[in-house]
Amino acid sequence: MIKWKKFTIPLTSMDFLDVKLKIENNIVEAFALNYRTKIEESFYEVYRVDTAHGFLHEQRYWITPEPIPIPAMGKDLNDIFNFYLDQIKENFERYKKYYLDRMKLR
Repeated sequence: MIKWKKFTIPLTSMDFLDVKLKIENNIVEAFALNYRTKIEESFYEVYRVDTAHGFLHEQRYWITPEPIPIPAMGKDLNDIFNFYLDQIKENFERYKKYYLDRMKLR
């Protein structure tokens, strides 16, 4: 049975992690993790990692919106999803700083 789950994890009152998972038989088949932040009255995407376009990739919006391929090296998507979920939670403030510096939004 295929099931899509969508939810948002608040990281702070201004920072959010949007999660989208495709799960089949309790196994992650596809996912998207999108970190966004509110600056003044607008939301900006800062970092994203997902399996859209048929391959695992990340988008570091402070560098480019273009997808950067990530080699999966035979790891299953459950492990990859959990790894990046933790990475974003631990590093979102640093990503935000890079984004603000690059976009001159400070």
